[in-house]
Formats: sequence, structure tokens, C-alpha cells
Amino acid sequence: MPELPEVEVVRRALEEKLLGLTITDIKIKYDNIILDDIDYFKSNVISKKIIAMDRLGKFLIFKLNDGNILSHLRMEGKYFYLKKDSMDNKHIHVIFYFDNGYMLCYQDVRKFGRICYKSDANLNTTEPLVGVGVDLTKNDSYDFDLLYKKITSKTIAIKTTLLDQSILAGLGNIYVDEVLFLSKINPHKKSNEITKNDLKNILTYSLDCFNKSIECGGTTIRSYTSQLGVIGHNQDNLMVHTKEVCPLCGTKIIKDKTNGRGTYYCPKCQKL
Repeated sequence: MPELPEVEVVRRALEEKLLGLTITDIKIKYDNIILDDIDYFKSNVISKKIIAMDRLGKFLIFKLNDGNILSHLRMEGKYFYLKKDSMDNKHIHVIFYFDNGYMLCYQDVRKFGRICYKSDANLNTTEPLVGVGVDLTKNDSYDFDLLYKKITSKTIAIKTTLLDQSILAGLGNIYVDEVLFLSKINPHKKSNEITKNDLKNILTYSLDCFNKSIECGGTTIRSYTSQLGVIGHNQDNLMVHTKEVCPLCGTKIIKDKTNGRGTYYCPKCQKL
């Protein structure tokens, strides 16, 4: 699944292509991708101009001259910007046509991605964005004590808590493994046992991992590629996720499950 850095790289690639273009038509081939009533979505989006590309957590925000399109790529969503009618396949579910003769295709093999329209007034006050937690790349004035309270109110594994997008936005399986390794915290440690110093390390290393990955174009492990040229190289910098031996102490990396998610950690550096 694309995590915050990968979505940010996609945002930047789309920004280069789409600013100033007007949406002239939309073809929706799989209705469930669109969270809205189809006619409502089309009526609010067709004839609108894309004036900016934004992001919050893992959500892409196509800012229009009136309203916004929200897009979540989920597991395998990808965008392709091409000449009109130059590409089509059974996995392309939504096509936006533009006034310059090009189109933006949304492809999703697993059909998990979602797209919706939000007015400017409702963008940050209704679901889904109202439920998004702190995005460290966009918010440096969050309430640390409140965040600590939210985390330590839970008795589940810290990894599971950090995957909760309503607490910290953008962290997914890969980066949680990396952040906890760098913070020397066992992923199975209970959230209510996390100290304030632990949380400071988690926040510092989260932002560091995000920024480094964005610089590298994201992390490509399974399905994070597209015609937009989004093929990241941050996998070369991973220290624990998918690795076999700890780069710091040489101990064999353990791979097990945390709430069903594959989890990598060093049993020596990240003692429980």
C-alpha cells in the first residue's frame, strides 16, 4: 500500500501534469470506486478547473476552482496521464478527460481505492478528512500531550496504534517497522507502556523517514509504480523491513504478525 511518502510523490507528479486543466467529461466504469451518488459527483466535477494538488496523510486532494476531489489509493491504486483514448483495460475504473486532449485514468486491480467530491466548506469538517490524525509533514503545532494521551489510552500493541490513521496520519506497515526500529521499541510493546521520550523518538524518526523517502521517490516493494514515473528507491535505505539481519548488531531479524500485519524487528535492539 502506498504510504505518506509515496502519496506525496504521486501528488507532486500530478501537480506537474494537471494544474490549469479543466475536466470536460468523466467515465466511471466501476461505480463503487466513487463514494458519492454518481450523478452528484459528475455534476460537481465536470467543467471544473484543477487549481492545486494537495495531500493530507494518505489522501490526495485535487483542489478545483469550486470544491475538491479526494482520492485514496488504498492497496494498489495508480494514476496514468495519457493522450485521450490511448489506454484502456479492465482494471481502469475511472477516467477524467481534460480540455487539452489528455486523460487521467485511475487503475486499481483490487478495486479498494475510493474517490469522492467535497465542497470547500465541508472538506475538513466531514469524513473522511475530519477523522485524519496528525500529519507530521504538514503540522508542526500539534498538541504533544493530547497525542500522548491518545496513544497511552490504548492497551494494544504500539505498532497497531501507530497504524491507526486517526492518531498519526501516513504511517503504514513499512514505515512503522522502520520507525520502531530506529526508536528501539518492540512492536509488540503495549501502547500504554510508551513513555513521553519514546513518543518523541517516534515522532522524530517518523518525520525523518517520511522526508528521506520522499527525497528518494518513495519505497517500491510490490505495486507502487505507474506511468507517472513514480518508481521509488527508498527500499535501498530500509534497515529492518524485509531484512534478514540487523544492520546494527547482526542479530537475525524476526518476522511475525502484529494484528495480522507482517512485522520485522530485531529482538536484541528492540527488547520487549
